[in-house]
Amino acid sequence: MKFKVILCLLVLVFIAEKIEAQKLTDTIPIQEVQVFGKRTIEEAGMLVTHIDTLEFQMMKAQTVSELLSSFSPVFLKSYGRGSAATASFRGTAPSHTQLYWNGIKLNSSMRGDVDFSLFPVYFIDNISLLHGGSSLQSGSGALGGSVLINNKPDWTNKLSIGYVQTVESYSTVKEYINFGFGNGKVQFKTRLFSDRSKNDFPYFNYGVLPMHETKQKNAAYKKSGILQEVYLRLNNQTLSAKIWAYQSDRDLPQLMSFEGDARKETQNDQNYRAIFSWKYITEKSKLEWIGGASLNELDYFRSSTESGFVNFNSQSKEKSYTSQVNFDWNPKETLSFNWSLNTTFDQVSVFDRVQKSGYDKNQLAMSLLNAGHFQLAPEVSLSLLFRSEIYNSKLIILIPTLGIEYYLNEKKESSLKMNLSRNYHQPGLNDLYWIPGGNPDLKPENGYEGDLSYSLSARHEKTTISAQITGFASMINDWIVWQPASNGAYYWEASNLRKVFARGAEFQTSFQSEIANAVLINLKGNYSYTATSNVDAVPSVDGSRGKQLIYIPKHKANIFAEADFRNYYLKINAPFTGKRYTSSNNVESDYEKVLNPYCLVNLSCGKQFNLNVFKVDASLNIENLANADYMAILWRPMPGRYYSLTLMFNYRK
Repeated sequence: MKFKVILCLLVLVFIAEKIEAQKLTDTIPIQEVQVFGKRTIEEAGMLVTHIDTLEFQMMKAQTVSELLSSFSPVFLKSYGRGSAATASFRGTAPSHTQLYWNGIKLNSSMRGDVDFSLFPVYFIDNISLLHGGSSLQSGSGALGGSVLINNKPDWTNKLSIGYVQTVESYSTVKEYINFGFGNGKVQFKTRLFSDRSKNDFPYFNYGVLPMHETKQKNAAYKKSGILQEVYLRLNNQTLSAKIWAYQSDRDLPQLMSFEGDARKETQNDQNYRAIFSWKYITEKSKLEWIGGASLNELDYFRSSTESGFVNFNSQSKEKSYTSQVNFDWNPKETLSFNWSLNTTFDQVSVFDRVQKSGYDKNQLAMSLLNAGHFQLAPEVSLSLLFRSEIYNSKLIILIPTLGIEYYLNEKKESSLKMNLSRNYHQPGLNDLYWIPGGNPDLKPENGYEGDLSYSLSARHEKTTISAQITGFASMINDWIVWQPASNGAYYWEASNLRKVFARGAEFQTSFQSEIANAVLINLKGNYSYTATSNVDAVPSVDGSRGKQLIYIPKHKANIFAEADFRNYYLKINAPFTGKRYTSSNNVESDYEKVLNPYCLVNLSCGKQFNLNVFKVDASLNIENLANADYMAILWRPMPGRYYSLTLMFNYRK
């Protein structure tokens, strides 16, 4: 497999020499290709990170979980290659990170979290992150932050066809197709993808005695999906419809430490999402209605293959319906107001055929946003917004945030931002009604948070440098914890037990320069320090007091470097994850394991062929170049060095 991949790349390079090379003149500094969904004044005091075009291009055949893990301060807790991945933003729980698709929240109403491995980057046009209290702009409940993914029309497109194929180690094949056509009034776009793998990589098993080399079994997966977009523009009005269907079938491998009888364990996910929107735009205002539906089904099965005994055979169905009205009014460039009314109705049905248990529940939530953005002086801007919510007949009258931005010089090359907010996170339906252990009397998690950031940017001729450093802190009350039942029963139960203090710092920097009008250099890096601890436990009873929460690293960093010469490129990405504890008291012993820090070096090299309207991109990718031996989750093996060959074809008229 390795020989074939390398041979194919050499053949492509040889062919490339026979084609007249075109100088890469359409590559420009990152700051000029970032996509900003809002005007600057509406981001005053808001900490927003935009994933740029270069990072998108490198991760085109990957998932959103892999993109965020490689290019953002968000920590992704992955259960293995092709398996579920949840996010921890600023040291908070996975349910405290909200995901929005074109304005509609996609978090599971049952679990509260999101499996980011189910979202292919190929289906998305841009991604942005709202840190901390800035997330209240999109909705409440994101105690750590929000991830916004969006699709957009290209009104200049007449006909475009794209095809991507990746052949990867461990019998992995990925295929992506997009087809779009239209004019300045109507646009159609269809995207399809398929990702399948045997996923049988070798690893060294430390979890049993004697330790030995082995190969992962029962870990194959198949994923496929389709996204259909339709846009219609008539004078001041725009109509759009987006329909997304997704199917994921995964075999779940046994833990490294498992020594029992062989068993079969599977998880199948089906997701159907639809969004319809209408916009009416005038010179100073915009009125928008968004209607969305999300239908999700998760089937989980586990049995012993030797005895034929079935342990679990459960089916979980989620239905979520959303209606949202937004009105933006910009009476002048220095003043902007936003109002939004959102209504969401969720239904969840869970039933296990073996255990004969489950629940059927629904919930209704309404949220009203009032926001104002003001430029008080050329160097000072302010944002003030608050939400009011009704959740299952419970009223939360005020969820505020205040943001201030101050430019330190006339060129606006450096600035200070401050954001202060209060936030609430409602418990998921599993927390309330799961049988056994759910607690209908749970209170919403609530807390105060703030951040202060300093940013600097400078440009001289063909060189651009930027940097930003942010300090943040949050105190979250009534943190929901699942722990052994207080009555001594065998099950676990949910309770509001903890007060959690999260604090830390985030640092981001970038450098772009063109050398001798021939070589374009791009360097990017980010680092985050996060300390998250339980502060109100009784020391003599609970050893978790003051200790780092499990599976949250204090240190996380990423480095990205790219060099372009004519149509050739070399890209290196190196994400680092620090030590993580697996016990709440942070004990390190032969019985209480810790997960050691690790750094992954990923390399991509390739060439672009520009043939008028037809473009080809061929690249060889090496993942985990240093062959690091690591675990992201205790006793979940991860692959060593592996390879992939990616071919991208694009036709545009």
